[in-house]
Order: sequence, then C-alpha cells, then structure tokens
Amino acid sequence: MGLIHAGCGIPNLGVTIAVAVFTILRVADLADAVSLPPPTGPYQVGVRKYIIEHYNDHDPVAPNNVSTAFLATVFYPTLDKPGAPKPYLNPETAAIFEQLWNYTAGTLSSITSTIQENATFMEKTIFINEEPKVITPPYPTILFGPGAGGPPVEGDTIILSELASYGYAVIGLDHPYEQPFIRFPNGTAVEGIVIDYNSIELITDIYDTRLVDNAALLEALPGLIREHQLPFNITHIGAFGYSLGGAAALGSLKRSSNIASGLNLDGTLFGDPASNTSAADEQKPAFLFGSESAHGSYTGDPTWASFPNWQTGPYWRTAVNGSTHHDYCDDGFWKTLEPGADQAAGSINGTREVQIMNTYVKAFFDYTLLGKNSSLLDGPSPGFPEVAFFDES
Repeated sequence: MGLIHAGCGIPNLGVTIAVAVFTILRVADLADAVSLPPPTGPYQVGVRKYIIEHYNDHDPVAPNNVSTAFLATVFYPTLDKPGAPKPYLNPETAAIFEQLWNYTAGTLSSITSTIQENATFMEKTIFINEEPKVITPPYPTILFGPGAGGPPVEGDTIILSELASYGYAVIGLDHPYEQPFIRFPNGTAVEGIVIDYNSIELITDIYDTRLVDNAALLEALPGLIREHQLPFNITHIGAFGYSLGGAAALGSLKRSSNIASGLNLDGTLFGDPASNTSAADEQKPAFLFGSESAHGSYTGDPTWASFPNWQTGPYWRTAVNGSTHHDYCDDGFWKTLEPGADQAAGSINGTREVQIMNTYVKAFFDYTLLGKNSSLLDGPSPGFPEVAFFDES
C-alpha cells in the first residue's frame, strides 16, 4: 500500500509507559534537553486547543462506530515573550514513537520548545480618519491533517509553528482512536486502536472520516471564532497534511469553496483525486510534495502519476532526494538526535530536510493565499538542488 504506512500498528501501551517517561524526564533533566528548531519567522508562536463536537455514527475506529468530538490544535502568531522551555510532546506520544521507531527511551520525551500555550493574539495599530485603533486582523488560515495512526498533530509541530511564525493560523485536526494517543484540553486522554494498514477498506474509511472532519471544522469555525474571538480568515483557507492527511487535504479541496489551495506531503491519494478521471481535477492550485523513496519517479505511485494529467488549475509535483516517508513529520528532526535509530528515515540530513519542507510549504501558501510570487515554484532551484520537479507532459 505504499505510503499509507505513515503510522504503525499502535499497541495499547497504557499509562505504564507514561509513568516511565515522567521518571526519565525529571525536571532537573530539562537543563540538558534538546530544543526543537526555532521557527524562523518574525513572530513568536502560541498554541490553543479546542474540542470540536461532531456526532459521527459511521466512524471506523470509534467504539460502536460512534464518535462525538475531535481535537483542533491551533498554532498562531503572538508577540508574547516566551517562557521557559517545556516538553513539546505528550509523554504518552513520545513513549509510543520511541518504541515504534526504535528511539532510546527518553529521546523524544526530552525535546522541548518555547511555543506558548494560550498566548495572546497578535494585534496591530491602524489609523481610521487619522485616529489610531488597535485591531487583531484575521490571520490567513490553513487546515492540517496528520498521518493515519500518527504522529498526531503535536508530532508535526515544526512545520506548523514555522508557518505560524510568519503570521498564519494553522488548525491541526486529530481524530480520537485513530491517533495512538491524544489528550483533549479538558484532560480526557484517548488511546488509539491498532490499525491494519493492509486493509484498503479500513484506510479508505479513515480517509472518508478525515473528509467529514474537515467539513465539520469548516462548518463549526464561524461559531468557534465568535465564541473565542479568534482572528481567523474563514473565506480563503489553505489545506495540507502529511500522508493520509495530505490526501484528505486534496480530497477536501474541491468539496469546499472556502478552501483555496491544497498541498500533500507524501500521501497516496484516495477518492476522486485518485480516480484517474476528470473527477480528479481540483480546478485550484495543488501541490504534491513527496519523498524520493516513494515519489522519486514518474511511476512510483500510480495515484501521483495520474493526478497531474487531469488538472486544469496550477499544480506542482516534486520529490526530495534522499528523503523517505518518515521525513515529512517531525521525525526529520528526531533522527538527528539518534542517527540510525529509525531505519525507515531517509539519508538526507534532517536539518536540511526540515529547512526544505518549511521553505517550500511556506512558498506555496504565500503564493496561493497571499499572492506573493516565489521563484521556488518556477522549477529547479540552485539553492535547493535536492528538490526534483516533475512535468508529466
């Protein structure tokens, strides 16, 4: 099934691992902890979490196939001064992926960041009839979906905080029971099921649930904005994701008039975009940004081979030399802490991979949401020789 193995089968590791992680990561150890690469934009980054209530009685991973809510994590710009660094992953999430991806216990749980929970929204002063007025302008808004089975949104913090540091609000959606572990802002913890990645039926059902979640979030967004006074744009939104989250971003692109552009990080396509018919035509800007291991040839993934042929709007297809599927989440950075631990990670330098992904994802949304041209989207760049462009014509 190629790229749908973004997550792995998730064992029920329970609270025992969480307790072990807390033992490993003592407060005294934080002085020696490793920090995430800091965002490069002019703003600091805040994060808030919201429960999105949505009843779904066709949920393939929920008990009795019924779910009632999912988690929205928002990264956004702020001018608040950062406090002391804190571990950025839930200890349960860190422990699960340390085990699944072969990292020494404590490696991921010791990573910190200065992203600020519930920081204030950024304001600016404008002049109306020569009188100053402080406003909070709507941020350009982007939806994000993580890989099926993980890592969850918190495991994609590097790219999400990078975009937020340049003024974007990025809303990442985690679906309970599909992700190995999530914690809602009210403290409720949900452990995931074991996902059979060889079941096309199950993966397709999870994909369809992602489309439902995206639509439900867009429907709930105006009310969420009113209730919490969120300065988000709701009429001209971008969408992207990693693995199945990237496939769902393109699957939602044509379904919603509010979504203006979509980018897929190394995800096999499903649904209409994979149909190899005119139904695959997004009629909007679309970007396939993938790994050499799966997408470094014209024929490696048949869904990527057929998709460009049907596009009447702008599209891009690239592959990054030396990268594999795991490099398109925070594992691109994790692997620099213990080289060789995750044997599924690519040979590309992890710091360089992070820089490449941050740069191209930002360039795409700068262009499609803000109208800022970038020569990076014109074709091969001498500054990024690792990025290969494909032209199906």
